[in-house]
Amino acid sequence: MPKSACCYLFLALCCTSCKPADETVVKPAVETPLVQKTNTQSYEEILYELGAFPVSKLTKPYNDNGHPGEVYFMGSREDVHGWLSPFWVRGNSYLTESETKQYGIPKAPLDYERYLSFLDVETYQQTKDPLLFAIIQFTLEEFLYRKLEIKNPKDFLKVYHAKMGLDNLVLWTLEGRGLTGPMVADLYRQYQDSLLFRYLIPPEAGQDEYKVFLEQLLADQKLDAAHRFDVYTQLYQADKTMHLAGYKAFIFQNIEQLSKWHDRYQMNEALLTIGDEESTKVVNQSLLNDPVAEVRETILHDLKEQDRVDEFIETIYQLSLGKGKKCYGVSMNRMWRVSGETEISHDLREYLKWAKEKQNLKQETHRKIDSALQALTIKRPQPKPGPDGDFFGPNKPLQDQ
Repeated sequence: MPKSACCYLFLALCCTSCKPADETVVKPAVETPLVQKTNTQSYEEILYELGAFPVSKLTKPYNDNGHPGEVYFMGSREDVHGWLSPFWVRGNSYLTESETKQYGIPKAPLDYERYLSFLDVETYQQTKDPLLFAIIQFTLEEFLYRKLEIKNPKDFLKVYHAKMGLDNLVLWTLEGRGLTGPMVADLYRQYQDSLLFRYLIPPEAGQDEYKVFLEQLLADQKLDAAHRFDVYTQLYQADKTMHLAGYKAFIFQNIEQLSKWHDRYQMNEALLTIGDEESTKVVNQSLLNDPVAEVRETILHDLKEQDRVDEFIETIYQLSLGKGKKCYGVSMNRMWRVSGETEISHDLREYLKWAKEKQNLKQETHRKIDSALQALTIKRPQPKPGPDGDFFGPNKPLQDQ
């Protein structure tokens, strides 16, 4: 037999002996695709599904504060890891009309269960993937801004428990929509998180354990006055008759000691709501002496809201004369002031113009209003007329511009 034939016979015998006893060929149940999606690709698809949009694809100009690829609005960064939220995308400020049509914006709300599937905090804690963070944040914002139905607050509180930097957004989303006082108390027992004081609510009938929790916090002298005020406010709202005297005394004792202006304003707001003579006297003192302009401005706003003039006009008159302690503004976007004005001149003027139109005020109040407005009048230098009698100077030659 030729050598080649022998080799062929040997190979044939070996292959036959290696064959399975039955002729069935077992195939994998699911064939693996040649190209699998990466997590990034999957997350980007979800972001588009939510209605978000990548900054990298924006064609309209935007403010980046010197940081290319980032979007800023009034000094605050608005994108999250390079993606604009559905809320900003729906606002029609960043996309052209043709782009909104092309991408089907605004997107319709998704099913509740689909949204919940995006709150994958377990995977985020393992991977710290920035796109997954954006997905979770945007999902919460959709429920917040669109006021979508929240069937079970616990579906969302898992994001709070994950401690991934979205605590306030979670609580804000649930506020008044399933977040109860006992829930907040339970969270505080676990984490002692001062943020939770913003979300306390008055105890209701039958919530004895929650009421005891609030009373214990109020009695805790180690707790700062601002947070004890938050607690006291809930107890006062639940039973104003029982707590009025103590509530007022607490505010009178602490209002000037609080370092944060917003806390001082809230105390003044509470006193305005109480509205008795003692409370009014303290609010007048805040108008004259609080060091932060925003406190005084918000009080003036509340006076308009509550239709209050007579009992505050003397203080406002004194302020129009420049009396009281000097105050300063702390917000980034303060109104531009004319030389000679104080930080609150504009708000005083607006309040007085409003008060001047009020009926049934005391005659002395009307006189003080007119005097205060006159004191706030600033004589601005008039521009010199141009050669043709108008008030516009001639254009400079192009080479000088």
